[in-house]
Amino acid sequence: MKTIKLHVLCEGQTELRFASRVLATHLILKDILVLPQLLITSKRKNARGGMLSYQQVVRDLTVMMKSATDSETEAHIFTTMFDLYALPSDFPGYKATSTASGCVRVAAIEDAFAQAIDSRRFLPYIQLHEFEALVLCGLPELAQSYPNATRELTALQAELQRVYGEDMEAVDGGLETAPSKRISKAMVGKYKYDKVKAGTEITARLGIEKLANRCRHFGDWLRKIEALCLASRGSRSANYDK
Repeated sequence: MKTIKLHVLCEGQTELRFASRVLATHLILKDILVLPQLLITSKRKNARGGMLSYQQVVRDLTVMMKSATDSETEAHIFTTMFDLYALPSDFPGYKATSTASGCVRVAAIEDAFAQAIDSRRFLPYIQLHEFEALVLCGLPELAQSYPNATRELTALQAELQRVYGEDMEAVDGGLETAPSKRISKAMVGKYKYDKVKAGTEITARLGIEKLANRCRHFGDWLRKIEALCLASRGSRSANYDK
């Protein structure tokens, strides 16, 4: 049976830690190895993390995909973990979808991104609107880590449910109202929100299946990844760059 390796190009440390600990723990049960890596910000300074432009993404994806060739014993699948919030404006489909709703827009940008890369081994993922939408699904769990902000986090949960129901991916991406901004505001004066640590802890407590059920776009991506990996396991060996 082929070994399936899922390469995840991550925008920042939060996504990298989620992919290496939470996503990997889930997919290893399906015999899928998760291999995350950060975007390279500066080769000269050996700096990683942070997205500056679409061309930066293309460069890193190209290197990643060329370095992993399918064989009789291995199959490689490639994906991304980027936020729609603050996505560079030179991304395929970004400007053309500027007036579309969040869920429509992110799907259209992913489609344009996939077409631009043009590889049967590539399935892009862009989080609607940012990674912390997943954390908003676990505000009670977050309060366990930040007990002095329990009242504020409970109030935030009630407000979000009143406006968005159970769909935390619908929380908008405004400069002051994006998911991470709402969480930080609820803790102001009591804690400094640790995005990387809390993001991993809370999503791990919830588990991938709960996240997939509560965040439809995330869930759709997870199922597509699993299906693509399964199809690759059963396919014949192929040596190709795309």
